[in-house]
Amino acid sequence: MTERFLHIGFTFNEGLPKVQDLEPVFNVLAPDWLRYSPTCWLVWTGRPASDFFYGIKPIIGASDSMLIVKVDMSDRNGIQPQWVWEWMDRKRTLGPPPPPAPPPKDLPNLLALAGLGKASTSPIGGLLGLIDKDPKK
Repeated sequence: MTERFLHIGFTFNEGLPKVQDLEPVFNVLAPDWLRYSPTCWLVWTGRPASDFFYGIKPIIGASDSMLIVKVDMSDRNGIQPQWVWEWMDRKRTLGPPPPPAPPPKDLPNLLALAGLGKASTSPIGGLLGLIDKDPKK
């Protein structure tokens, strides 16, 4: 899979947008991301959309929803601050992407590198619970 942009949008039906809870997931799964509104993120990644789905799902509420879609930045228009356009145009390079999920196999190592560990108070704790389960059961 090659590096590309993904748009990840949310509808939060259970209270305020969970921006602070989501940021650690984006920090681990995307080397570069931009939140241009409380419910909309652009990420630059080599990971499949499923990695983001499985990383985010334990954090959002049962009645919340999300949409993850590949974005083609070659055809764009709108009104945004200059720094947003500059972020979109920045040249990026990534190494080979990690293996795809569901759920990401390398997430515990990435979380350890990010210093998030298995702390039960961390929003990431739910992610690790997903990974520790045998999908065949």
